[in-house]
Amino acid sequence: MIVLKDICKELGQKSILNNISFHIRPDERVGLIGLNGAGKTTLLNIISGILKPDSGFIRVNGAENMLEHHSMLRNVAYVSGTKSQLWEELQIKSSFDNCIQMYRIDKKSARKRMELLNDVFEIENLLAMRPQNLSLGERMRCELVYALLTEPMILMLDEAMIGLDVSIKHKIMKYFEDYKQEKKSTMIYTSHNLLEVEKLCDRVILLDKGKIIFDGTISQIMKEFAPPYHLEVRTEGSLPDFEDLPLEKFTFEKGVFHIVFDKRKIETVHILEHMLERCRIKDVKLYEADLEGTIRKIYQKGEFNGTDD
Repeated sequence: MIVLKDICKELGQKSILNNISFHIRPDERVGLIGLNGAGKTTLLNIISGILKPDSGFIRVNGAENMLEHHSMLRNVAYVSGTKSQLWEELQIKSSFDNCIQMYRIDKKSARKRMELLNDVFEIENLLAMRPQNLSLGERMRCELVYALLTEPMILMLDEAMIGLDVSIKHKIMKYFEDYKQEKKSTMIYTSHNLLEVEKLCDRVILLDKGKIIFDGTISQIMKEFAPPYHLEVRTEGSLPDFEDLPLEKFTFEKGVFHIVFDKRKIETVHILEHMLERCRIKDVKLYEADLEGTIRKIYQKGEFNGTDD
């Protein structure tokens, strides 16, 4: 669905993207992660056709120059927290009507689609307003509806959830989960909220200073880079011996074992089985690594080898 090979881009004599290469299959959801200035937005602008690369090859939905294939543009939607698709001087409803006309969406289909999106994004009371009179969260909900009117097969979301209340965000996230199954869509998702990335995406691409430093599944990045797990076990009776287990660290204080371990070396269940054979366990608490903590560890310690794609 999306193919990039050796994409380079400079802006103002500054290298923004350096030999970016990857493939994204149809029906795949990819989280694009990086610190500010890593090149995420520039990369999305190139994929969407807003910017041209200085060098390299790109093909999106079978087209090497998507802007020359108008019929394919309908299948691509790009929502950015910093750019708007809405007409500033028009009511929100008029922006939607313009979108429906531009993309020649059947009136019956458009009406049915609007009813669904109205319900999910809760914008009925915003239709008569103009973009400049909306809060950030209200505006982003309208931007998302505008993008989804055409039922795109490729959806690029760049910090598209900023400003949303927790309750409506949960509803929208559930919609995107269902949308993938219903439309078999491809998604590229960027967000500083890595819980969102972890929930919506199966694969992550990490950018650092315009280069890919990791490209793989979330389970792969967690297995390779996740910080140690922490297990708290309250016991009674005799104290088990951990000398033969490959633990990172263990301490005992006030009846509680604090065990730090690497899941690449030993599984949680093996530690607990070892303890059950030697003492009685009263309570167990496991503090697992999450994607956010893992990504933070990678950037703080530079724990990557780079990716030759």
